[in-house]
Amino acid sequence: MVKESRTNTSSLIVMFVFVGLIVIVNLVVVIGLIKGKATRKKLLNGLLEMYRDQKVEKYYDVSLLGNYDLRYNLFILVVVFTGIIATIVPFILR
Repeated sequence: MVKESRTNTSSLIVMFVFVGLIVIVNLVVVIGLIKGKATRKKLLNGLLEMYRDQKVEKYYDVSLLGNYDLRYNLFILVVVFTGIIATIVPFILR
């Protein structure tokens, strides 16, 4: 009985450690994606400004900026949902 209680406690501790790691990893990834999105936006806006200054902006489609935003948002959404599922599954299986 005591040994079974220790096993359950150990399993619970391991489960919470892994859930904590999942949360931390997902936070780091989301922060990285948000920073990458902001960096790409600044770089492309600077590039567009340079094109305007040189009067060659017609060679770059501004709608690409929206596509990049959508791509980063989808990546963030996938990471968040994967993290949520990975966090919930151990509690369901327990």
